[in-house]
Amino acid sequence: MIVLAAAWACAVLWGALLVRPCAGSVRARLEERSPQAPRRRARPVVSVGRTLRSAAGRPPDADADRRVGSVALVLLAGAALDVTLGLAAAAVSWFALRRRATRRRHQEAVEVLAQLPEAVDLFALAASAGLSVRLAVEAVAARLDGPVGSALDRAVRQMRLGTEVAEALEALTRTPAGESLRLLVRPLTDSLRYGSALGPALAAAAAVARAERRRQAEAAARRVPLRLLFPLTLCVLPAFVLLTIVPTVVQSLELLRF
Repeated sequence: MIVLAAAWACAVLWGALLVRPCAGSVRARLEERSPQAPRRRARPVVSVGRTLRSAAGRPPDADADRRVGSVALVLLAGAALDVTLGLAAAAVSWFALRRRATRRRHQEAVEVLAQLPEAVDLFALAASAGLSVRLAVEAVAARLDGPVGSALDRAVRQMRLGTEVAEALEALTRTPAGESLRLLVRPLTDSLRYGSALGPALAAAAAVARAERRRQAEAAARRVPLRLLFPLTLCVLPAFVLLTIVPTVVQSLELLRF
């Protein structure tokens, strides 16, 4: 029953994920979250999830709506066969979607952190040229690609609609990759609100960002041997057994036979 539930959950969940819009990149996901992005017709899965989360009093969230809608679809499809099967399938799909969302958020944070030192250097260059914070944000957003450039471009669009510069920048820290962007946003907002010197703060932020990126790269390098352990064992151990142990055992059996 458990195997059947898992198989049914995978099948229905795969069908549910086929109707979600393909993000393709961190830039596309950031643009989808933008309030100024063109509104698209909601997918059925997203509509179901939004309705359920609204009934529970949850704030709107495209990713959470899609996740809840997918689980609800799996639950209904499984319950059509058996209630226990539906509950098991819903539990499996919820766990799988949660892990997928966690991995995606981690990947977004890694991509932001990889680009952050260069973004801080560009802001330091703009500040040394005498640009204000708003003009610096517009200049860097126009010349920077990747997830940080997309986030800054969203802040620029909000500022052009009348949002305060500090509020538009602080809104970036409320995204899944906001903790990494906080290193860049904090010096800019402090300069706007308290008049603190922008150059030294950006230099300190660049040093912290580079140290964090180095630490993350070292951590990823330390995980490589662990990831290689299983394929190396799977590929090397059978050959070792065939070339060393099997001939010895065969020779011993032949000696015992005589």
